[in-house]
Amino acid sequence: MSPALLIERNVKVKFVIIGIWNTLFGYAVFFGFDTLLTHLMPTRYVAYLTAMALSNVLSIINAYVFHKYVTFKSEVKGKGIITEFIRFTTTYIIAICLSLALMPVFVEILRLNPKVAAALVMLICVVISYVGHSRFSFPSASKSGA
Repeated sequence: MSPALLIERNVKVKFVIIGIWNTLFGYAVFFGFDTLLTHLMPTRYVAYLTAMALSNVLSIINAYVFHKYVTFKSEVKGKGIITEFIRFTTTYIIAICLSLALMPVFVEILRLNPKVAAALVMLICVVISYVGHSRFSFPSASKSGA
């Protein structure tokens, strides 16, 4: 196996491991917010959508730190980190919009429990985020053999 192929495989393995961590982190944060907000919000859908939005913000920050330093080993420093973080966050816009659109479909139409629906939505978003991060968020780190 060529060194380039080994490096590409290594990045994918790290992405999956960090993705699993971030999914567990995001789901735990969602679970906590959903449990808390269910008692504080007047309607159920406001509680789970608010919990989903808040958990996404914290998950994006968590994912950026781990993917920057562990998965892609980006060496961008200084003001470049802002640009990199914006690209990283932009990649998640599609995933967030998708999750906010799918949650009501899964919960209100398919009658899934919000906690189960959130787990399914997060799994769908993993594929979207890998493609976006490897080709847009950290493209130079991916090509340089991170």
